[in-house]
Amino acid sequence: MSSRHRHLIQLGAALGLLGVLAGVALLITWSDQPRVRYASLKCVYRQIYNYQGPVDVVIVGTSRTKWGVSPQLVSAALSDAATPAPTVLNLSRSWRGTQQMFQEIKDVENERGIRKAIVVEYSREGDVIATSQRYYDYYPEHAALVPIGEFVDDPAAKPREPAYLRLRDLLELGQQRLDFALDRFLTSKADRNIKIPVAERPVGLSDGCTGKDRPLRPADNVAWAKRSVPKGKTWLDKKPGSWRIGDINADAQRQTMRALVQFGKEHHIAVYFTLMPRYVDAPASDVYLKRFERVFGVPLLSPPTDVLARLYDGGYSDPNHLYEPGRQLYSRWLGEQIRAGG
Repeated sequence: MSSRHRHLIQLGAALGLLGVLAGVALLITWSDQPRVRYASLKCVYRQIYNYQGPVDVVIVGTSRTKWGVSPQLVSAALSDAATPAPTVLNLSRSWRGTQQMFQEIKDVENERGIRKAIVVEYSREGDVIATSQRYYDYYPEHAALVPIGEFVDDPAAKPREPAYLRLRDLLELGQQRLDFALDRFLTSKADRNIKIPVAERPVGLSDGCTGKDRPLRPADNVAWAKRSVPKGKTWLDKKPGSWRIGDINADAQRQTMRALVQFGKEHHIAVYFTLMPRYVDAPASDVYLKRFERVFGVPLLSPPTDVLARLYDGGYSDPNHLYEPGRQLYSRWLGEQIRAGG
């Protein structure tokens, strides 16, 4: 092979590599659009980007909050007859993932503005599935839903992990983002998230992404009560709940919660964390609630015994989720807590 041919091949390879890198960069940039990021959470996208007007209270959490909190009832509990009812959004979705919940909050603030409060469901430490992604409290599609620029903060959220593990996670997020971006580009999954000019968006009302109630599973509730309540006892005989705070695999969750509290201070927005108990859980102990407030600087809203008694009397569709009767009760209680300032 002549020197000229070799140089031509090398040039072609270099140009091909540059073309691939440019294509990847364009694909990642394209995937950072909100309508693409929220391709799998279309209801959340719609509430943030298809309506206009400030939001008074934003609620985020897992499926327990998705089915357990009515934004309309929270609004009613907060309303004053002399003023318009507050706008409350429940943007909860299934699965854990405090970092992704925080991103929803930041997107609401950037797009519509938040006037009064942020409510975040708190998932107790130790109550997780110890596999790679969930182990660190990642939402399953975290890499797709969070802007690529946020990835640089990921290593700092796990300060006690070895550097090579933090690097591994960062590289894995990048690879997942590319996979998600390519999938959404080829399948047009984001096409239903239509970008509407701000001037043409209707003013938003209190709303959420709950959908129809989950199927009633009373047999599951009975079986769960048998497993979690000692024989011959009732849930009232259980010791008040006190759970761990400080697990290494929950570092990212705690770091994100502290960042949320700081975000609230900087934007003059009240921040509340709240527990969504499982069926027949014991009430949280005073010691645990005081420890939580010392660690995070804000209180943890936890239903007291009298509220739990009414919730457990026909308020659960299954051991993890409330349905209409329980949702009404919990939502009124939550709205009253926010109105009273926690």
